[in-house]
Amino acid sequence: MSIRVYSAIVAVLVLSACAASIDPVLQKRVGDWFAKSSSEIYDASGTFQQVMPYAVGQYVVYGITDEDGRSVYRTAIVDQRNSAWIVEMSMLSPTGETTMQVAVTGLEQVQESMDPDQMDLKWIKMKSGDDEVQKIDGMVLGMMKGTYKKALTGLVINIQPQGGTAAVRVPAGTFNGATKASAEVETTFGDFTSVGYWHPSVPLNGMVKSTSEEDNSTMELIEFGTTGAKATI
Repeated sequence: MSIRVYSAIVAVLVLSACAASIDPVLQKRVGDWFAKSSSEIYDASGTFQQVMPYAVGQYVVYGITDEDGRSVYRTAIVDQRNSAWIVEMSMLSPTGETTMQVAVTGLEQVQESMDPDQMDLKWIKMKSGDDEVQKIDGMVLGMMKGTYKKALTGLVINIQPQGGTAAVRVPAGTFNGATKASAEVETTFGDFTSVGYWHPSVPLNGMVKSTSEEDNSTMELIEFGTTGAKATI
């Protein structure tokens, strides 16, 4: 997967664009995230097979480094209403911050089949910077569901083990027995491939570290948890 797809997905879907200039406050927040370092050690036996069952409170935070600099991407399950998971995704960079919250059904089925058509979006909330939260549902959402579904590609990754495991050190800790694999994802911006490491201790998508084959950008796990994630909008 191209790591740059993550920032593009969030930025394109937010109605109000972020400011182009660097904000020192946001730049410091990004730097603080990248300065994090955990001494925790996580073990695994055998190759990575599938992610743990979804649950409210799970979250992952990744540091992204590419030719444009550094940014931080967070995905969290913040609620469950009826049969829909409420998933919140946010992108923080030195030039802006965007957040999108989605009510989605069918995630478990898609994780098994890799068929995004089994996923359905009920509504979307979006916020850019200090702007008010905007909600999209009904007929407007119906016309654009295909595009918005692409924002959830980070949760639905088709990985192909390449053989072997390794101890991988990232800011979130050391992951022994992480499975090396290639990953493919289809997005509005094209099809992308990455090579990285996956571990059963990591919720949502299992990814510990990934490097894009398209542009050599990298994505490393900074922090994660199986409980405790709260909505921010």
